Amino acid sequence: MLGRLAALSLGANAVLGACPYQNYASTFTVSYCEQPDAILCIVDSNCKPTVMYTKKMDVFKDSTLTDQIIIKDKAQYLAQLPRLRNTYIQFFGSVREVGDLSNDSMVALLDFQGNPGIDLSKAAFPSSMTRLLPRLISSRLLMKLSRSLAQCQLSTLPTTVPYGQLSEFFGWDNNFTSLDNIDFRNAVEIKFNSCPRLTTFNNVSVSTRLSKFYFDDSNFTTFLVDQPTYTALQSVPTFAVGGIDVSASCKAPNTIQPLKTKYSVCVMPASTPTMAPVSSAPGTSTPAVTSSTTQTAWIVGATLGAVAVVGLCVAAVVCFRRKLRAANPATQSTIDRSYGRTETMAGDTSSTGHMVSAGFNMEDLELLRLDERALVKLQSIAKGAYGEVYRGEYKGQEVAIKCMLQGKNSRDDIISLIDEIKLTAKLDCPYVVKTIGASWRVPSELQMVLEWMDRGDLKSVLEKTKPSVPGGVSATFPWEEKFQTMLAIADGLVYLHSLDVIHRDLKSRNVLMDSQKGTKLTDFGASREVTTETMTIGVGTYRWMAPEILQDNHYTTAADIYSFGMVISELNTHYIPYSDMRNDKGNALVDTAIMSRVIQGTIQPTFTASIPSWVRVLALECLRPHPEDRPSAARIAYTIRQQLKVGL
Repeated sequence: MLGRLAALSLGANAVLGACPYQNYASTFTVSYCEQPDAILCIVDSNCKPTVMYTKKMDVFKDSTLTDQIIIKDKAQYLAQLPRLRNTYIQFFGSVREVGDLSNDSMVALLDFQGNPGIDLSKAAFPSSMTRLLPRLISSRLLMKLSRSLAQCQLSTLPTTVPYGQLSEFFGWDNNFTSLDNIDFRNAVEIKFNSCPRLTTFNNVSVSTRLSKFYFDDSNFTTFLVDQPTYTALQSVPTFAVGGIDVSASCKAPNTIQPLKTKYSVCVMPASTPTMAPVSSAPGTSTPAVTSSTTQTAWIVGATLGAVAVVGLCVAAVVCFRRKLRAANPATQSTIDRSYGRTETMAGDTSSTGHMVSAGFNMEDLELLRLDERALVKLQSIAKGAYGEVYRGEYKGQEVAIKCMLQGKNSRDDIISLIDEIKLTAKLDCPYVVKTIGASWRVPSELQMVLEWMDRGDLKSVLEKTKPSVPGGVSATFPWEEKFQTMLAIADGLVYLHSLDVIHRDLKSRNVLMDSQKGTKLTDFGASREVTTETMTIGVGTYRWMAPEILQDNHYTTAADIYSFGMVISELNTHYIPYSDMRNDKGNALVDTAIMSRVIQGTIQPTFTASIPSWVRVLALECLRPHPEDRPSAARIAYTIRQQLKVGL
């Protein structure tokens, strides 16, 4: 906890009279902070400060130079926000109930992370706020993306959320039965995966802004939309539903119209009034608009103009943006071969550095281009057949720099690196190593600049923290720390899979660790968004590969889950998978033998007696031979959190 100042005996309350927060054991507030430079404090039921936050000690700038404060101390009630202009404020697992924040008009970015059961029923948000993301177990504001309301076992949508402001909304794995009268016209993406009870889509409006529409487990018996929404849905590039059958629910004057050639939906006549705000709660069950009901369409939440991102809870975790940089990096001798596989670079004779005759365009990276004069290489930390990784600095910030090896001039390699930079630059998650940008003078000198992780990769950490007795518990890397590592990896996978990205090369070498920032995934050179074309490209390391990959190279997100099970084996043994196994002659198994046995289902990695029983069960679930039988990343994260909650 950065700069946490315990307020001991500081005198009388700043404001005389009865404490307005006497019904709460602890409250975040500004009015009762007795320390002159405090920007926020926690007070008890008598309004006596117990914890102080100051701008000097608790506010830092991220890589975009945005002021940021992360609150991890716990309080029951959030009454006020710091009066900081254009500041990103995150409450990390620290608040249970949110009050009226509408007067804190300077706050623009507000985030709730790790707040199970957070109560927003009385919440009111600042009019200046452009992005909000509350989530149950892991809620996080994404400054470019929004996530919300996943894995909460909710049956209705909260009424205090201004849905009309959302650019993206995620509500997967809930108990919704009906979505009624919701304005999603600002939304670019809507995800309600794993909502099998959801059968009614009634008077929900979208626009041509929408690009992704996910209801893959929902079989709708009511699907009533207005004409503009019907037109917008026809043009949505990604449209996934379990099924739609409105034959029994669509009544005149509404008509059944074809949608996406495969489905039919119920469409209101063009003369039907369009969406207008009312006070009815979104997500509650209201009768579908038919000839026996009013033709007036309702909607909750007015369009407020600014693109706002608001969400609610995510039980199993969706990632948040945290660009926290280590203020005092540890010694760099602990880092070896980190940051995954470096890509090779293609040569180019272009003097402009913009276009390459081989067929790729460096202009795709212009928005990510860094000032090469401010980028300094300090020390080589890894070198391999593909490239080299340096510890460096960019404008005084410690970074990792991936660059080419001399003589590596493959056109495909440089295209691959460009793709990796473009993909990872879109990712914004505390459990994924952040791509800061790219630098080049000519394309053959392209460099990828990443955030620095001072402990190196998980494999190196495991090698240095082996238990004194083989199969025992490590004294320097106990299971309590390993649980957090497991959770961070799972959270990273939840984030990637929510964006339809498969890592495809998950192993201890591609998991980086930092003394301040925790555990993050790296090396996305093998990663691809899930498409028909990318499901059959075999990449990755054989010992961590799922049997379906070894057999027919068919990738789904379940392949990452299998690899996660292998990483659990590494966490248990401190060795790479199968390293302890021998053939009939007593020799170590070669990769081809391992591959064959994995395909046949006759081999599993070692788990020692020291592994907690629930971790072993989880690992074996991840290693199930059939991909459809493996848990999702969200389910894994939820399981880990539940175990942590009950004290293991």
